[in-house]
Amino acid sequence: MFGCCALAFAAVLAVQVMDGREPAAAVAIAVNAAVMLFLAWAIAREIDPDFPRSAFVAVAVAALILLGGSEAAGASVGVLMALRIAGRSTGRQPSLLDLVATPILAAAFAWLPKGWIGGVAMAAALVWDTLLPQPGPRRNYIGAALTLAVTVVVTAFRGTLDAGFATNGWLGWVVGASALAAFPAIKHYIPRSRCDRSRQTIDPDRLKAARLLALGTGLVALGVFGTKAAPLLAGVWAALIGVAFSDRLIPSARLQSP
Repeated sequence: MFGCCALAFAAVLAVQVMDGREPAAAVAIAVNAAVMLFLAWAIAREIDPDFPRSAFVAVAVAALILLGGSEAAGASVGVLMALRIAGRSTGRQPSLLDLVATPILAAAFAWLPKGWIGGVAMAAALVWDTLLPQPGPRRNYIGAALTLAVTVVVTAFRGTLDAGFATNGWLGWVVGASALAAFPAIKHYIPRSRCDRSRQTIDPDRLKAARLLALGTGLVALGVFGTKAAPLLAGVWAALIGVAFSDRLIPSARLQSP
């Protein structure tokens, strides 16, 4: 994955420099593109943990999406954090330190254009975490409230709501429609993968919740931003499409849930 990101960085940097962009700006764009590819891989690992191959399919899909341009990666990082909370792939409930860090991260994401959606996703995940198997503690509600409040305040202060609904560009509609069509095609199974910090296997109900949260966040972005949602959450769209493609069009032996 490091090799894929390094190649993307080099390719985007070369294109930006050849187009006459200032070196500092070109490096920033190239880094953002590389991070977006990593996020596509990481998000796919969260929603399809037993089959690493689908994550690399998601990387290929993300590369195609990013050919149409990219947005700041902050919102997508927030979605990844939200999926790790809802899916509990860490194996641990959110700690006090997690609940302190989450509003800080939300503020950083909201500082960026359209980044508030990452903070909203994390707040929703903290609440949902209390309703899933092995529910999170009640203090999650305080963390969610603080995360949402910080997101709103920073977004208002910075003027980063950027809620204009864009209709131009066919790529955004194709990406959104493809993800919607792909979601029902994602196969459900009982995970064998173990959580990062425990010997427990990932809970199938939490895996479903993470998938629904990924789709729901994407749909909210699509409803608010229109075609601009494609480059903003390229990793989310690519993961949903890539996992479904890997499930249905590439032969593999998958465990099916009853």
